[in-house]
Amino acid sequence: MIWIDSQAAFDELMGRLEALPMIAVDTEADSLHSYFDKVCLIQISSAGEDYVIDPLQKIDLARFGRILGNPGITKVLHGSDYDLRILNRDFGFTIENLVDTMICAQMLGYESFGLAALLEKHFGLNVDKKHQRADWSMRPLTPDMLTYAALDTHHLLRLAEELREALTGKGRWEWAVEEFGRLEAIRFRGASEESEAFRKIKGITGLDRRSLGVVAALHTWRDGLAQKADRPPFKIIGNDAIVEIARLLPRSQQELARVKPVAAYHRSRYGKTIVDLVEGVMALPEDSLPEKTEPKSWLRDKTLERRVDQLKKVRDRYASSLRIDSSIVAPRHVLTAIATLRPQTVEELDSIPAMRKWQKELMGRDLVAALANSQMELA
Repeated sequence: MIWIDSQAAFDELMGRLEALPMIAVDTEADSLHSYFDKVCLIQISSAGEDYVIDPLQKIDLARFGRILGNPGITKVLHGSDYDLRILNRDFGFTIENLVDTMICAQMLGYESFGLAALLEKHFGLNVDKKHQRADWSMRPLTPDMLTYAALDTHHLLRLAEELREALTGKGRWEWAVEEFGRLEAIRFRGASEESEAFRKIKGITGLDRRSLGVVAALHTWRDGLAQKADRPPFKIIGNDAIVEIARLLPRSQQELARVKPVAAYHRSRYGKTIVDLVEGVMALPEDSLPEKTEPKSWLRDKTLERRVDQLKKVRDRYASSLRIDSSIVAPRHVLTAIATLRPQTVEELDSIPAMRKWQKELMGRDLVAALANSQMELA
């Protein structure tokens, strides 16, 4: 592993990489340790060498950005969605000619497609995951942390070759290429408006408006503390505690003590504030509380739901024969879009942006036929 922490060493490396046809890339960030997370490492492997770049040294990374955007150089990543977003956010980089080994594994129908599982399956390697939640912003990094980071790209090129060969043999390589193209279009998008950010918390669907108001108040309070301390919000207090407080609405320290996810540490440090926030929401007029979360449209429209179920049967039949997870063959939102549009020809499927070309070619005719049969049954 070659550590790169100076502009001169970085420029020398870029000069070599610019002449290569393929490189493997990964990043490490500190999202589990900071509110304002950042790219802390960039790992690159190619031509038998592993490099770890330290972007915290204020190196001008523009040449690396040009390599990522160079269509003549293949970039291999694993589970690239997050990497591409933070590289775009922190440096404005975009990517062309991407190969994502996780997408490849999914298209092959692998049940486990994490990098560790693939390295074990293909190369018999057992990866030690002890640094999976490490703080990559710390300096200096220990030798075993650097070895762990370099391993994320060390085998990627060989893995990509094996996966491409397997996909080509099954006639699915072009499917994967289309998915890579979708990933190439990824750009970082900022958080939603703070007044609605609380709706991302899982488990709030059944709460009434008063309880949703408590969730919103606690979320805003927690976010302010997290920003001030530059810590992830979950390290202030967890989502499960917020949901349970909103459900039970404790009006005193004694009642708060009966909320199981709220630890004694939270009660001693934040107990009075939490109770005051609950009291404040309880005093609000009804019309100032958040609206209840609307159920999905297909749950309200029974006719639409029946059409989705017919399409699901077609999708599941293909998923079974291909031995690919049904959510990969066609996720529910794609089926709902088809059921809403009700195309009468395969060509009309082109108006559904979320639907891939390979999905249309694979099962488009059967999906349209299923809709026609469904319409006849409803008539």
